[in-house]
Formats: sequence, C-alpha cells, structure tokens
Amino acid sequence: MKKLFITIVGLCIVLTSCKTSTRFVPFQVIPITERTESIHSTGKFYALPRQSVGVDIVVRKQEFIRGPYAQFAERLLGVTNFIREDYSVFSIENVSISQRIEADPNQIFFVQFNDSELALEYYDGLIISSVNVPSLDLAEAKRRNLERRIVWASQTADFPIAPTFNLTEQQQDTVFFQQLVDTEIVQRFEVRTIQTVRTPLQRAQEIVANIAQIREDRNRLLTGFHEVNYEYAAIRYMNEEFNRMEDEYIRLFTGTVRVSYETVRFELMPTNRNNLTFELTGFSEDYGFASIGTDLGHDFQAIRLNILLQDDIISNIQRFSQNIQLRQTGFHYRIPSQALVTVKLGNQLLHSQQMPFSQFGITQSLAPDLLQIDFSPQTGEIRSIRTID
Repeated sequence: MKKLFITIVGLCIVLTSCKTSTRFVPFQVIPITERTESIHSTGKFYALPRQSVGVDIVVRKQEFIRGPYAQFAERLLGVTNFIREDYSVFSIENVSISQRIEADPNQIFFVQFNDSELALEYYDGLIISSVNVPSLDLAEAKRRNLERRIVWASQTADFPIAPTFNLTEQQQDTVFFQQLVDTEIVQRFEVRTIQTVRTPLQRAQEIVANIAQIREDRNRLLTGFHEVNYEYAAIRYMNEEFNRMEDEYIRLFTGTVRVSYETVRFELMPTNRNNLTFELTGFSEDYGFASIGTDLGHDFQAIRLNILLQDDIISNIQRFSQNIQLRQTGFHYRIPSQALVTVKLGNQLLHSQQMPFSQFGITQSLAPDLLQIDFSPQTGEIRSIRTID
C-alpha cells in the first residue's frame, strides 16, 4: 500500500511538471516603437539599413572661341570654315547611379539579452552585420562587402597659348643736315626713330608672313635643302615643332576650341513608394544645367530619375508570411524590393540599372534561438544562417 502511494505521488509530480513547463527564451528582440513597459535586462540596439540613390552626371563643355583676327581669315588665308563668334556646346558624356546605405530610423531594435551571451557585429555604426559569427568568417564577410567607388575627376583639355608678336612698328631714318662751326660748314647726320602702332590688318599680314616662312623652312627641312645629314629623330622633332607653330598661328584666324568636363552629383532618399519620380535638373545643349524651379524655357529639358518597383516576389512572400505566428521574436531581417532605376533626359534614356531598396521591402523575424547569422549590411538580408550546437 505504501509503495502504491509513493508511485502515485511520483506520477502526479511528473505530470504536473510536464504541464507547467514552458520553453526558455534566451533573449528577445523588440522593435523600439512597440515597447511600452520598462526593461530589466541589459542589451544592445541595432538597425536595419535603407538605401539612398546618388546620380553622377558628367557633362562635356566645348567652348568655341573666336580668333582675334577672324575678320581677315577669308581675305588673307582663303578659309571659310572658322569660328565667327563665341559660343558653347554642352553634352552629357556619362551617367552613373550608386547607392549609399544608412540606418533606417523606422527599423531600430533592442536586443534584450536575458543573461544569454550574444556576439553582435556592426557595420558603419548601428547597422547589424552578424550575430555569433566567428572572427574568420567575419573577415571573409568584410572582404565581400568591399565596394569599389569610381570618382569622376574634373579634367580640362586646352590648347597652347597663342604666340605673341610685335604690336608696334619701328622705323629708323637717317637725317643729314649742315651746321656752321667756326665759319666752316660741316655736314652732320642723326638717326631718328619713329614708333607707330600697327593696325590689326598689319599684324594679321605679319602672321601670314610667318606662316609662309614656317612652311618654307619645313619644306627645306624635309627635302634636304640644307644638305645636312640630320638623324631621323631630329627631323621628326623639328617637323612636329613646325606643325605646332603653324597651327598656333592659324588658330589666331580660325579660333580655338576649349574642352572641359564637369561632374554634378545629385543625392536623394526615396521614402514614399507612391512618389518615385524625381526631377533632378534641367539641361540644355546651349546653356548646360539649370536649377529646377527656374524659368527654363523651350531650350531646356528636364532630367528625371524614376524608380520602378518590381514587387511580385515581395507580394508572394508577404502573403505567405501572414500565416506564420511567433510568440516571441528573435532577430529581424529584411527582404528588399528590387527596382529598375532609370535616368532620362526628356524621353531619351540615359541610364538604367537594377537596384535593391530595403525600405520598400518587408521585415521578417526569426525565432529567438541561438544561431549564427550573417547579415548583408547593404540590404539587411540574411546571407547565411546556422544553428549553434
């Protein structure tokens, strides 16, 4: 009888312990916007990323500069294809799109440790990059996260400075005269110098004479008129110098073209999925860029950036995830939405590129189990996940 009583009591204890036992939660991850009661445990904050868009536009500017003697180009050189007035032409050489990540203020979480040991790694401050990942795996993950950035430097191509020449004309005359010295008439002379400013036509004629002299000297060099056995390298160098000097003189009539490059960058943070078309600036081939809001006129066209979300996969995942119910939540992660980003000048497509946007995707959570989690700092996705034995 006594043995039967002991058996029944033991069985009741086992059944009671099975009924009242609950699953131990080692830690808990809480969105900071949902927490109302006080927290009695240590922990850490982390955030998931969002992406901004940067657009770099490289513009080529050609300045057509009228030569100082353009009015005599046709008369003295017989050329008709020369620059008659100063003007500029702008053209878009290159368009590139890049992304910059930052912590999303709407996706910040608190990890309540509850006496558990967690190793959290961060990227650029608050953005989480891994949980409980060994150092060797972290080094490999950081190597994959390295991004190459192309910086468009401003470049300028210019022609050499035009040669200078005499702007004045000097004339020397010898004047003879007779002078009475001690009852004798002595003939004397003196040199008188007269300096006059040359007219534009005279200076232009001097340049044409210099061009003719350069061509003659070059012809004598190439035909061996001087009967000097120059080396090939010396002949080549002297011929290049003759050509350079002739070109510089001719540009005084035909004009010069100065080419420069300018890079303009636009940055924006898309947050409203119902408004994803942005006017960056106005552009004209005659005037270059113009700020939005000014009177652009009919010569300007708007440069627009458009983000076209492709939500088919996100919609399917979101529809299925509504059936997943977790009593306690672990680490939150993101599934970004993919989008086609285009930049257009009017109706002309300048650039298009596929890009992820985490702020337009969905946020999911894992169960609060001890796991090794490798996050993508750029998107907040989970790249790998392993259980801890």
